[in-house]
Amino acid sequence: MALEAEAATPREDGRAARGASAPLLAFSVFRRELGHYFKSPGTYVALTFFFIVSGAFFSLIVADFVEACAAARAGNPRPDGAPTLNVTQTVVTQLFQALNFLMLLLVPMLTMRLIAEERRSGTFELLVTSPLGNWDILLGKYFAALVVGVAVLGVCALYPLVCFLYSEPEGAVVLSCYLGLFLIIAAYTAFGLFASALSESQIAAAVLSFAGLLVFQMIGWLFKSGRLGRIAMELSVHRHSDNFTKGVIALNDVAFFVVFSVFFLFLGAQILDARRWRA
Repeated sequence: MALEAEAATPREDGRAARGASAPLLAFSVFRRELGHYFKSPGTYVALTFFFIVSGAFFSLIVADFVEACAAARAGNPRPDGAPTLNVTQTVVTQLFQALNFLMLLLVPMLTMRLIAEERRSGTFELLVTSPLGNWDILLGKYFAALVVGVAVLGVCALYPLVCFLYSEPEGAVVLSCYLGLFLIIAAYTAFGLFASALSESQIAAAVLSFAGLLVFQMIGWLFKSGRLGRIAMELSVHRHSDNFTKGVIALNDVAFFVVFSVFFLFLGAQILDARRWRA
């Protein structure tokens, strides 16, 4: 019994030491992944695609608003009915709805390699047999991808800045839209990491991530009646993101995205744990 007690002490000390260094271990994964993003040509291809398309959307939205304003001043509204001449409702709201859709394309491209690439290159076994815990790996990779998403969000600030230079949009609505878009990126990143943990290849991870997120976007439209319809509406990303574009910050909407992110990170940890035992 004494020998068993003495043998148990080093293990307990090891667990305690690892617990104390857990943030440093997660940070090492974070730093490695963030460096990979800046070195990967795929990152720049994805970001170039995103900014070209988002810029095109913004130009079209602004052009449509300017045309509506010119028609209203001339007293000749368009046959299809000019939109409300409010820059917040017409430009800002539509812009963030477009960015929400584009994040559905961008985030899977940013997250597809996070774990799938480790498995393809043969480094996954080394990763899971290292002192790193499942949450060290997941959180390090998650926050690296999230930082890239937030950086994209920062560059997108140029669009509302243009609106502020030439008009007077409602600042509270712009901030609400940004909060909503940040929560969306956080949720999409968690799901993309989960999809990457499930997949054997980057392409499969991207397709699975996009398809899954598209289902969460459209589920409220697929089931519209009865108890199933009510459940579908509660699971709808579109429903919970729509209020942010109106300047409404509701606690249940914020909670939805937080729970969504934590849930899929938890599932990702379970997948890593299962693969760790196989390794």
